[in-house]
Amino acid sequence: MNKINRTTFIFLAIFLTINCQLGLAQRPYRTGTTTANFLEIGMGSDGLAMGDAFVSMGGNLSSLYWNPAGLAFLKQNEVMFGYQPLVVDINSAYAAGAILLPPYGNLAFGFFNVDYGDMKVTTLDMQDGTGELFTANEYAFTFSYSRKLAQWFSFGVSAKYISSQIWHTKASATALDLGVIVNTHFFAPAGSKENGMKIGMSISNYGTKMRYDGMDLLQLIDIEPDEAGNYSAVPGQFKTHEWELPLIFRIGVSVN
Repeated sequence: MNKINRTTFIFLAIFLTINCQLGLAQRPYRTGTTTANFLEIGMGSDGLAMGDAFVSMGGNLSSLYWNPAGLAFLKQNEVMFGYQPLVVDINSAYAAGAILLPPYGNLAFGFFNVDYGDMKVTTLDMQDGTGELFTANEYAFTFSYSRKLAQWFSFGVSAKYISSQIWHTKASATALDLGVIVNTHFFAPAGSKENGMKIGMSISNYGTKMRYDGMDLLQLIDIEPDEAGNYSAVPGQFKTHEWELPLIFRIGVSVN
């Protein structure tokens, strides 16, 4: 077994081991149990037009979101910008760039931002609004490395810094994306792996949990509400639970 095949085998074994562990650890239903769900919004018109079926594709910067292994198929330095107006004044925007460093691989970086617009501040006593407005915003910085270990096998890894803010309350986390693309000779016109069926797999947002903290959680508390004469305005703070990132596993095939 030569060095390339040995390296490829080790990487595939590690990748599949992680996938199996994640699959066994996942619960069947996880609705409402994650935060930073803007990470599930797709990037790039081609991947979105294909119904998110882009994990086995490559060759442009949108692979930064779908599968970092696809960045290994870039043929030149690239930049990408995008803007997506969504529902109820929610807007998303992204910018990305890639640098080819043959024979060492390709580097890419990206910034993805979602702005939720202005909303009214309400309280239990003033449910029609206090006259103030607040905003919510989330973003992620991504740095990626990808490389072809062989003409038929490529891998990629991305490191992310994720931030979420609701008025004065913030939370942050770090995460990794891992991906591979394998070229096969199936359905190839001349039996060449380069033109055959591609199999792509990726794990996105495998990282730390997020806990919101900030001045909006401060609250004056009366620790003895049934007692008279005590100090009834003790500074206190609500402690929020930790929230997981939306872990995504993708697998797909494509044929030229």
